[in-house]
Order: sequence, then C-alpha cells, then structure tokens
Amino acid sequence: MKAGLFYLFETLGEKSPAQAYKEAVEEAVFGEKLGFYAVCPAEHHFAEHYGIMPDTLDFLSWVAARTKKIKLWPMVIVVPLNEPIRLAERVAMLDQFSEGRVIFSVGSGYRAYEFTPFGLDIKDNWKIMRETIEFCTKAWANGRVSYEGEFIKAKDVEIQPKPLQKPFPPVYITTTRDDQIRWAAERGYYVIPAAGFSIYETHHVFSLYKKYAEENGREDMPEKVAFKWIYVDKSLKKARELAEKYFMKTLFAFFQGGEHLYNLLARKLKETWPKDKPWPGRENEINFEILTGNIEYTSCAWGDPQKIIEIMQLLKQQGTTMFIGGFNMGAMPTELVRKSMKLFAEKVLPYV
Repeated sequence: MKAGLFYLFETLGEKSPAQAYKEAVEEAVFGEKLGFYAVCPAEHHFAEHYGIMPDTLDFLSWVAARTKKIKLWPMVIVVPLNEPIRLAERVAMLDQFSEGRVIFSVGSGYRAYEFTPFGLDIKDNWKIMRETIEFCTKAWANGRVSYEGEFIKAKDVEIQPKPLQKPFPPVYITTTRDDQIRWAAERGYYVIPAAGFSIYETHHVFSLYKKYAEENGREDMPEKVAFKWIYVDKSLKKARELAEKYFMKTLFAFFQGGEHLYNLLARKLKETWPKDKPWPGRENEINFEILTGNIEYTSCAWGDPQKIIEIMQLLKQQGTTMFIGGFNMGAMPTELVRKSMKLFAEKVLPYV
C-alpha cells in the first residue's frame, strides 16, 4: 500500500501561518525519505484558524523544489474558486518543473462562506467544477481550443506550457455523490471517497466506479484512495491520549462552517451501512469513542503499530491501494507528527 501526507493547515491560534507552512514542507521532505508517496494539501479560504491554505499549488511548488520523487497531490483544489485558464497554466507549469509529479486532484467545495466573496453561489459548485475539468483537460491535450459552457467560456486559447504528463496529469475528484462517480467514470477521470471513514462507504465508492467504468469500456482506477486522520505510538494508551487531544481540536474547528459536508457524510455513512449490522453510537451524539471506537468506521486511526496494521488491512480488503493520512492534526507539534510518521513508515507500511 502507498501512503500520503494530508495537510489542513490548522493554526488554531497556536501557530503562525509561517510556522505551519514551514513545518509541513519539512515534514514532506522527511516523508519522502521515509518512503511516503504523496503530499496532499487542502485548499481553504477566509477562516482565521482552520485551513489557512488559499493556494495549494504555491505550497506544492515549495515542496517540489525541496524533493525529488514525492507526488504533488492536492486534497483538493477547489476548482470553482480558481479562474480556469490560470489554473490550467499553473498546473501545467508545476508538472513541468516537478518532472511530472502532479496529480490534478479537485473538489467542488463545501463551505458557503468561501464562495460568497468570489461572487459565487455554492449551489453551482458542481457544475462549475465539471466545466473547469473539461476545459483544463481539453486545453492540456490539444493546441488552440475554445470552450462554451454555462459558466466557463474561452475562445482560441492555447495553454503554454503543456503538462509534462501526456495527455495530462491524472484527474481525481473527491466526492460523496453517486452521480459524480458516474460522470467521472464515463470520462476516464477517477474519484476519491469524500472522507470515506466507513469501510462500507469506501467499498461502495470503489465498486460503483468499477461498474460504471466497465460499462463505458474504461479501465478501473490506478489508485484507490482512502483517508483518515491518524496517530501512531508504541503505547496504545499514549496513542489514544494524543489522538483524542488533537483530533477533537480538528473536529470542532471543522464544524465551524463545515455542517453541510458533515451532513452529507453522515447520510452516506447510513446509506452504505450494512442492513444486518446494528447502527453504531447514538443519534446526534459526538464524542471520541463513538467516532473512533470501531475500526470499521473510525474517522481517526489511532493505536500502536499492530492496531494500525489491522485498520490498514481492513481498508486493503475493500480495494484500497493508497492511504492518505492526516498525521498533522489539531496544530500538533511537529515532533509528534514526525514520530507518528516514522512509526507508520517503519512498523506499519512494510506489513500492508
């Protein structure tokens, strides 16, 4: 199994943005030495402490200059908030000077307050995302192109440079929606379960994509990705203590403006939960035990290496080939992040 490093860039009043950025870059350099496959920053806007990352491509340019092999895999670029011609140019340029390490990993966005200052209505997010993907891939694969959509319009544009990867970098869409999975599979784009914490939800996304791909004569996804927050320690007790402290800080920061996505994720969890299994926890109750106490649906993988191996093996049984882990959560000190990364790389990855 391959592994990636997810970054939300929470400062939470405990770190400056400069410190958070520098630590993340140094952790990415360290991660490459440990054998991590990708670094995965999340784009967010206008929050004071949650998601201080308005431009993942700028951040990944810094990572590219400090590394040789690690994939540059945003999680995600919120494409409706990016002007499409400039986005196509910038992705292509990063792919060129990183020597073909870019993954065009995108999403439609889920926080309404991020859309309003751009003069956009979040209800149009998925339509704008689809048009932007279509324009970018068309511009990368061809010479001079025109595009006439409901939201995106361009006439006689030729993107320079073109991406190093031909015809363009792999396209991944993070989504909770079955219709988005179908749309992607029909066109040869790939998908990632949006925070697919339940193994049943993960299996549902992977199986549905394969079904639609086969119906359209296309190949299955080259990488099947699952995400969880994570903390690994030699001591099970210490792992729980630190995971609870920092994961719950991240979770409560997420709820400030993230209710829309939370409701979607909760609905998908219920829709894909096996009918012959009792529903875990109690309705509307949120605490660390309910969220992480069962490895079949935990949103935070915490434990000693053996417990983490069990969680990774469960993901692998659903078809997962790549795990993206939120090792850096809740403004955690970088020393703890690195310790967890090292244990995962040395004591978990070789056995999954």
